[in-house]
Amino acid sequence: MADDTPDDSGKDSDVAHWLTEIERAQNTTAMKRWEERCRKIRDKYRYEASATVKKRGYQMLWSNMETMKPAVMSKPPKGAVQQRWKDRDPVASKATEMLQRAINFTFEANDYMSKFLQVRDDYLLYARGIARVKYSPVFDTVTQEAGQPDDAAIDPANDLAEQAKEAYASPQTILKSENVVLEYYQRGDFVHSISRTWDEVEWEAFRGYLGRDQLINRFGKEIGGAIPLDATSDESDKGKNNPSLPTSKATIWEIWDKVRNEVLWVAKGYPKVLERGPPYLKFDGFFPNPKPAYGTLTNDSLEPVPDFIFYKDQADEVDMLTARIASLQQSLKFVGFYPAGPEGEGQPAVERAMQPGFENKLIAVKSWAAFVDGGKNGAPITYLPIDQVANILKGCVDLRKQLIEDIYQIYGLSDIMRGDGDASETATAQSIKAQYGSVRIKTRQDEMARFARDVTGLVGEVISTCFAPETIMQMANMPLPSQAELDAAALEQQRQALIARALAPQPPQIAGPGAPAMLPPPAPQSMGAVT
Repeated sequence: MADDTPDDSGKDSDVAHWLTEIERAQNTTAMKRWEERCRKIRDKYRYEASATVKKRGYQMLWSNMETMKPAVMSKPPKGAVQQRWKDRDPVASKATEMLQRAINFTFEANDYMSKFLQVRDDYLLYARGIARVKYSPVFDTVTQEAGQPDDAAIDPANDLAEQAKEAYASPQTILKSENVVLEYYQRGDFVHSISRTWDEVEWEAFRGYLGRDQLINRFGKEIGGAIPLDATSDESDKGKNNPSLPTSKATIWEIWDKVRNEVLWVAKGYPKVLERGPPYLKFDGFFPNPKPAYGTLTNDSLEPVPDFIFYKDQADEVDMLTARIASLQQSLKFVGFYPAGPEGEGQPAVERAMQPGFENKLIAVKSWAAFVDGGKNGAPITYLPIDQVANILKGCVDLRKQLIEDIYQIYGLSDIMRGDGDASETATAQSIKAQYGSVRIKTRQDEMARFARDVTGLVGEVISTCFAPETIMQMANMPLPSQAELDAAALEQQRQALIARALAPQPPQIAGPGAPAMLPPPAPQSMGAVT
């Protein structure tokens, strides 16, 4: 919990150290290159240039993203809790069922799907998506009557009477509800130590923005009132990572240090550590988040490589050809030239014939011989060579089509997945294409499934270690078994084990030299005479 007084152990060197580490991790060559790529990909995906540049482009990135999104993840994940060993333990069976119900209730009640979709979009667009789990208890303050003073000993006319009654009433904080929320983070709000692989990550930092009231509620009046509100829309990251960030916010970094096994909060404009202590949530992997959903990685760097980078050259050529096709289309128009001359040689008649809406009419032409013959200079009208323009246009369209097909091959989108098949193809050919597309997309599906599975595990850890039994019973809509029921279940389990052992086939005994003699089976006992 936050203290209202500054922490003397939080010295300037600690704040400077962590802010320097965060800035160093953000400004590595690899992460700066990744951030620059992400900014360009974001602008291209949103088609930001359409507002200023009148040059036509082919929105290949948007089209591929809209095809891949539902293919990678479209349904809400469901938690599945199972025993590691399939023992017939009624207690473990009941516990796993309750935990599974509680996890699925948490997913549905807190709209986890919307956070998963945000992670999915970042994963497909930037090759990294991140979210974390948070334990969110809600407390309520009630007044508990501890006793009443002697009314005869208190003079009602005295102002101290009310004070005496209030002294006998003690406020008490009770747990009202518990929850586990999944919080999505923008790509610039999550930083980790410089590492080659995820197992080498030593610390993580989560950036948040809090207003004055939130700061006071979180860190106390003294500390919360002294933190400067430095995160404005113009100053924070120069408006690049957070272009729509509201003003009057303070930038707070929550740092999880795995090496020192502590969690601390720092602010850029405050000289001391806001708060520090051991992790307030205990996870097997220490960090409150799973490994991010990563796209293309190499074993020597955690710099994600977005998928668009691998077909960017082809996409640029497609845009260039699209702009050229648009320019050539403007040249595909009916334009003719005729010799100017005195009135009566056909000039007014040609202009009237070319006017819009002129049809099904006859025009009288004076000096008909000159109009038809054209004299020594040939025909009186010469047209633009649109057939040559049409041939060039057809070549550009064919080349663009081939480049688009190359992009689909690189990205792994078959025509079957796009709903673009050839009617002349056999069923075997279409089956091969569908299988090829499913193999290429399965890696992305598995990565999102892994991320959802890890989130499910973290949520299960929080529910198991932090939630009150009453809360779990309400979420699972099933009661916990009593001690008598547990004892009866244990006895039943022992009885079933004895029965199974008795009914199990015994190995045959083979008589031989040195083997004990086999005793004859016991004679059946007489049941008495039956009348």
